[in-house]
Amino acid sequence: MTVQEQQPKVYIVVLNYMSWQDTVECLESLLRLNYQNKEIIVVDNDSPNGSFLHLTSWAQDNLPSFLALKESEATQSSALSGQNPPVVFIKADKNAGFAAGNNLGIRHVLQKNDHDYLWLLNNDTTVDHDSLDELVKRAQFDQSSVKPVGIWGSKLLYYHQPEVIQALGGKLDLRTFTTHHLAEGEPDGPQHNVPALQQDYVIGASLFVSRKFLEEVGLLSEDYFLYFEELDWAQRAERAGYGLGYVWSSRVYHKEGQTIGSSSSGKQKSALADYHGIRSKIIFFRKFYPQRTLQLYLLLMASALLRVSRLQFKRAATVFKLILQTK
Repeated sequence: MTVQEQQPKVYIVVLNYMSWQDTVECLESLLRLNYQNKEIIVVDNDSPNGSFLHLTSWAQDNLPSFLALKESEATQSSALSGQNPPVVFIKADKNAGFAAGNNLGIRHVLQKNDHDYLWLLNNDTTVDHDSLDELVKRAQFDQSSVKPVGIWGSKLLYYHQPEVIQALGGKLDLRTFTTHHLAEGEPDGPQHNVPALQQDYVIGASLFVSRKFLEEVGLLSEDYFLYFEELDWAQRAERAGYGLGYVWSSRVYHKEGQTIGSSSSGKQKSALADYHGIRSKIIFFRKFYPQRTLQLYLLLMASALLRVSRLQFKRAATVFKLILQTK
């Protein structure tokens, strides 16, 4: 039996929208992984800039084999029979958001029905050569835990400052209805090489999940277009009895905000990021904390006044529209 045959099967799903150059760099780092028993699924979320053609052209020049599928073919067993190329490219019919795009890749994996684990990875990342080995090793160890782990996260480092941490995990503050990243901006060091974290969610740039978790908890929620998908998954995981894991030895380098052209800070946040951040926040808290709806709306109205103070009148109006219109 070969090393590959002995290893659990892992599918890596990478979602592309517009930024095919980042996706190529991500792919190149994934193809250098030491881990052998893997297949990469790239979903293009109907990019209007010809990304799918750019990606498949790159594949023709750089891969021994690959498969290019339409969305309608991605979950048809007849289109997949006997084909296991290192990379599969899927073109979505439309851009229905982060969750929907990733779910298209996940459904493709479920159709093949030979996976042990699934790794959702942002396209604006690169990975260390042993990052997947470390995730699998920890996941296999955690199978014997009293409380099963369903989602594992990597140590996220800034791509342009690889000695600085972007996030280890995420925390949710129910007083302010805000989130923050653990250890964000801190220098990397041994103090962050811990076996577990007190985290409320795993950061969405690197989400490693088990087959059993997918079967019992389900796919990402498509209620959201952008943001809060990983918080929703974490809440559903907790309610199904699953814990959240952290694998410090799996190192991922992230160009944060690259795809949507956004900074996470208030004044510099793009209009798209601002809109979907508010919309997704309303959906998430009404779904999981309905008893706090009044508190949520009061805080949102305060945020609208903050936008007025910044002379962001359109964004302030958007907050009120979202409060009234978001289901």
